[in-house]
Parts: sequence; structure tokens; C-alpha cells
Amino acid sequence: MSTNFPTLPEYEFSWRSLQVEPIPLSGERITLGAVIKGGDQALIAAKLIQAEKLKKMYGDQLGAGIADALNICIKSAELFYSNKPLSMEWEPPLEGFYLGKVNSSLADNIEEGLHRAAMYCSSFSFSTEAIKTPSPKKTELSAPESWRKNIYEAVARQRADFAGFFDRAIAIRGSGVPITFGFLSDTYAAQFDAVPDSSRIQQALVRAQSKLWQLDRLRDEATLFKPELCELLIQIPSPSISDPEGSAFKDFIEELRYEASRRALDVYTSESPVEAAHHVIARVA
Repeated sequence: MSTNFPTLPEYEFSWRSLQVEPIPLSGERITLGAVIKGGDQALIAAKLIQAEKLKKMYGDQLGAGIADALNICIKSAELFYSNKPLSMEWEPPLEGFYLGKVNSSLADNIEEGLHRAAMYCSSFSFSTEAIKTPSPKKTELSAPESWRKNIYEAVARQRADFAGFFDRAIAIRGSGVPITFGFLSDTYAAQFDAVPDSSRIQQALVRAQSKLWQLDRLRDEATLFKPELCELLIQIPSPSISDPEGSAFKDFIEELRYEASRRALDVYTSESPVEAAHHVIARVA
């Protein structure tokens, strides 16, 4: 009898955590971000914690200040490591921020590498959210997939000729690793995501940043497609939810729009797949 062992991922990547010491000289450091670089030189610098959570941890004023400083450091690290190996030492532009040691691992692609790094580097917010929701994988996969499927069906009912634009995988120059896009035509590209409730926001922030990176790389490095407009279509609950949860979603979308604006990308939000389908058709037509 032969035993089939699972195969190991083949994508090599390295990462370094981005830490902050909120109280100077206290020795207490928490991981707020990560810089991930693949063997193919693909790079993602991402925040691992939402501004709203920082405000809850350190108060509105200090929390907002740390969130703004984190944005500055993420941009600086991304620029520095865009053409340098992670083994080189980057000097954070602000006091109180520190870079962790270089770690290496394997994944299926750099997007999965980002998720692995978020868990491996013990991001405070990422790990505590996983504890609160013991079965995250099923929810994370089913909500975005249901959103994509419902948009596809609504688009296909109105424009059957657009059905072939969904779930297209193409190789990106420099890596040869196919990336699947939720919707891809000659002029328009979109990735889909969904957040069913506020308890999933933190992991959705990490996931959405990787999808924005995919869109950015498509526009800049794909050889067959050069879409004029690239955006993330994300489903969030209706505004009729309770005030604290509504505020959390508002801050989440603002952070996504900030990340998208750094790459000249767009973010579209809706609760209705029918509205999202009309939006997609209007973008392409």
C-alpha cells in the first residue's frame, strides 16, 4: 500500500515584522505590520492591524497617532525594499518603530505568504481575532466566494457575453505565477471580497491588501492586459447595523481606500450583488 503525502508549497518568501514600542523605553513591542518579499522579488508591505483597534487599545488620540505613523513607515519600507533584499537594514523614519529579524518559509504564492507571516510574527490583533473565531477559514472562503458567484450570476443574466471575463488567470511578468482575477477584460479588472461581520474585519484587511497588490501588479507588469481601471469590489453589511459596528466598517473602508489611493486603484462597496453587477457592467460597457 502506498501513502500519498501532501506536497510542500514551492514559493519561497521571506518576511520581517514591523513593530512599535508605544511607551518609550518600556520594552513592550507589538507587531503592527509586515514586509514580505518573494524569491521572484514580488513585494508586499502591509499593515496587520486596523486603526480602530489601535484606538481601543491606546485611546483615540494615541491610537490615531500610531495608525498615522504606521502608514508612514509602511510606505517608507515599501519604497526601500522595492529594489533591495530584506537582509538590508531599513531605518524607520519615525522613532519607536523597529524592524524584526528576517524569516523565511514556503507558500503557494506571495498572498498566502502575507497570511502566513501575519500568523507567524504573532500580530496581536490578528491572533486575538483568530482565537475569538475558532473556524475562520470556512467563513473567510465562503463569504467572498458567495459574493463573487452572486455577482457573476447577476452579470450573466444581463450580459451573457461578459461571463467569460470572470475568473481569468494570467501569468505576471517576472514570476510566471498565474494570478486569478475575479473579473478581467481589456479595459477593466476587479477582485472581489466580502466581510460578513465586524469580527472578521482584521483578517479581511490583510486579505484585501493582498488583492490590491494583485491589481497593482496586473496593471504595471502584465504583458497581455493593461486595464485602464482596476478596483476592489467588497461586500459589507447594510448601514442599519448598530453604531459601534457601523463605525468599525467605516474606518475599515477608509483604510482600504487609503491603501488603494497609494496605487491609483479604486474601492467599491455595496451590500447588494445586483448593484455590484450593474456597477461592473457600467465599468465595462
